Parts: sequence; C-alpha cells; structure tokens
Amino acid sequence: MRLRSLLACAAALAIMSAALCAPPALRADTRHAWGTPVPPDGVIALNVRAKDANEPVVSDALEEEIRTKTRVRCIIQLKPDQNVRAVANDVEKASESGRVLKSNGSSSFFVAEVDLRTLAELRKDPRVQAVYKDELSAAAPLAASAMPPGLDVSTNLIGSNRANAAGWTGRGTTVAVLDTGIDRSHPFFAGRIVDEACFSSSYARDGTVSLCPNNRPSQTGAGAADARTARCLLDDANACFHGSHVAGIAAGRLVPGAPSNGVAPEAGILAVQVFSRLENPLSCALQRVRAPCLLSYTSDQKLALQYVARVARLHNVAAVNLSLGGGEPFTRACDDDPAAAALKPEFDALERLGVASVVAAGNEGFTSGVTAPACVSTAVAVGASDAGDAPASFTNRGPLVDLFAPGVAIRSSVPGGTYTELSGTSMAAPHVAGVFALMRQAYPRFSVAQALQRLQATGRRLRYTAGRMSVTTARIDAEQATAAATARSAA
Repeated sequence: MRLRSLLACAAALAIMSAALCAPPALRADTRHAWGTPVPPDGVIALNVRAKDANEPVVSDALEEEIRTKTRVRCIIQLKPDQNVRAVANDVEKASESGRVLKSNGSSSFFVAEVDLRTLAELRKDPRVQAVYKDELSAAAPLAASAMPPGLDVSTNLIGSNRANAAGWTGRGTTVAVLDTGIDRSHPFFAGRIVDEACFSSSYARDGTVSLCPNNRPSQTGAGAADARTARCLLDDANACFHGSHVAGIAAGRLVPGAPSNGVAPEAGILAVQVFSRLENPLSCALQRVRAPCLLSYTSDQKLALQYVARVARLHNVAAVNLSLGGGEPFTRACDDDPAAAALKPEFDALERLGVASVVAAGNEGFTSGVTAPACVSTAVAVGASDAGDAPASFTNRGPLVDLFAPGVAIRSSVPGGTYTELSGTSMAAPHVAGVFALMRQAYPRFSVAQALQRLQATGRRLRYTAGRMSVTTARIDAEQATAAATARSAA
C-alpha cells in the first residue's frame, strides 16, 4: 500500500532503506509476463491515452485487440454519480455487434462486448471514465519444494503462535478471502464461516462457465462459495483447492490432523468465489495452465470487493485477501493504467472502511517489479520468503513489495478434510491478511496505514538487490507487532 500519509512514510524511512519511500526508478525487469522483450530503455510504457481530462482513458492495446478480434469483453468504468443503466442502454444502441453483458451488479461500472464503433462512441461520452479489457487472471500456486513443510513452521517463524498465546487470535474480526471458494465442511473452518458469496461469469466466447452453485453469475448466503461442486472437479480431482488452502493459512483453527493453527484462529472467514471454469485450451495456455482451468474475470473481482465493502462493518472485516493476478511487471504504482489498476476504486473504498487489501506480488521471479493488482498503490503487496528468511527464488520483489511472509512449502487445508503443501506468494499473502486480523483486535483504532506502518516497523528486515538498487523490506513478526497492545484488549 503506497498511498500513505507523510507520517507513515517517515516511519518507514526510520527502519528501511530510503528506496522504499523514494520514487522508484522507472525501470522494468528484463521481460514482460509473456516473455516479450521490454523497450530498449527498460521502461514499460502505460500506453493509455485521452485527448483531454473529459475524454475516457483507453489503452492503445485494447483498440488493437478490438481491430484483431472484432469485439472484446470490456469493463466500462463510469465517472462518479453517473447512471449505469443509462450508459449501458446507449452502448446497446451504438452498434449491432456490441452488446451489454452485465449491468445490474454495480453502480460504478458494467461489462460489454465492445467493437470499434462502440468504442468510438464511448470515447465521446463524458460520463465514461475509462474503458479496458475484462482480463482473466490466475491463482497459480507452485508445487511444494523440499523445504521442511508445515504451517507450524511458518506461524512459529512469524510469531503468530506466540501472539495467539498472548490473546491476539483475531477474535471478533473477519478475514475475507476472494478465491476459488471454500470447503464448507472442512474441520479447519468449523463454526467460523460468517458468510459466503460468489461472483463467477459465464461467457461463451471465452469458454467460461460459472462456478456459483446456482449456475448464475452471482449468489450470496450459505453455500454460495462451496468448493465441492461438480464443476470444481477436473479428472476426479478438486480444482477449487486454492481458496481452502489460503483460508486455512489466514484463519484455520487447530483440530486433530491439522498442522497447527492458522495465523488468526478465532477470526471469522468470509469466503467469496471469484473464479470461473474454462474449457478453452488457448485461454488456459495464456495463463500457463492446462485446460480445463480456473480463471477469474476482473469484473467479478470488482463485484466481490464491492460486496465485501457492503458487509465490512457488519462482520468487522480486517482484511481481504487476493492471492491472484498476473501480467507484466510494474516498477512503480500502476494507478495510471486503467486495466492494471482496475481494482483501485474498490481498494480505496475498503481502505476508507479500515479494510486492508492484501495482494500476492506474483510468482514470476521478477527482480524489480510486481504484477497487477499488487501494483495498485492502495494494495498491500506481499512477497514470499523462505524458511531461511530470504526472498523465495520465485517471488516477485522490489520497492513495490510492502511486506514479506513465508510462502515456501506451507501445509494447509484442501477440500476433502485433508491438508497439503503448496508454495507461492499465494501462500504468503494470507499470512499477512491473518496478521491484519490480529492487528484489528490489538489496535482497533488503527487505520490500514497505521497497521501497515507498525508491521513494517516491527518486522524482520530482509535486504536484497532489486535491479540496480538495494532494498530492505520487512518480513512480518506478529509477536512484535502486537507486543505493545494492552492485555485488556485481548480479553
């Protein structure tokens, strides 16, 4: 999270190298996410354009893709206080081939198939803020390594077990997990799933099918995020394991057969399914996974985050975890890129509600950049560290990473009442989301920025090289972060 007060930046400077608060160099890694070379000077251009402040922002890449494919599934983001239905009706009239796909879920955006004629009309519409592709992103954990596995190892390393023993368990708070759903009957979560929701699109041109149990684009209430539905099964194996694994790290509670408590074992869990099933081999291959696969639309993530914002106060949500993302590496905040920063309005709204948006930095091994949506200034970007307290070999890193947490060979829950080891920044992020629940219990008046500042000030300093600069980033220490809180707050 890089939208911080001067106080937060000054405090971070006291414990970290100046590189964290100084504007990062506009240098890219040596490659884009898909392996294409970056420009010779190493700078990744945002390639967005608007003739004046009133014209919607549209990327050159989107226009080229529409020329190639005739029409593209897009998000139309509106300016504040505009009427979604009115703009959507005009889009329907703009062209015979363009059509609105989803317009009743949000008051700030809608989804439509956009052709060149429709795009031309949208460019002239003063009600429209931006038009960008509704991207698909993956949750792609890595296979476990030969490192000693165990949630018990990682929780001991970050001191959350000792914070728990001192009374900081996340009691009275909730962690939201936007992922592939949850095994509702897993004993690791018994009695602590406070609510569920699903935002999962079906779209014939991409070959996507909704994973909501009701077979519709959205569902809320008990069972909505069930990860043990028929469409989660691929070759008799459950492909929706990722969300249960992530939720277990953040807030699992010790039962017979479990490796240990999660980070916040008495926090509630708000499970939200945001993935769709894809049968298209090409779409899956673009995300480096085999078909059929599970991928998530940006629009479904936006709807899910808006849902979390609506129930945040009801459930005292401390953090929302997004162990997903992808794309090119960003060496500076991507807020000016409408596609990469698509979730920024939702992150901003959650930050105002005191909810931290915790995002995995990515597993591409970029030495000086993170992927979207971790690149958004109001995200808390999390890199993965190993058992030796060094950045994991696969983790993206650099000045945009706010915190490190263990992400190598983490044993946690998966559907079917069992446990397995996985690695990735997907596993690091929920350690941080769980610690934010402990921080909410210990320091209930803290803003997100203040809690982050405390975590950075009390964490173990990891020094490493990112591109041409030396960077210091804190690995979370839950015991130290909660040590100053009064004992009465834990009661």
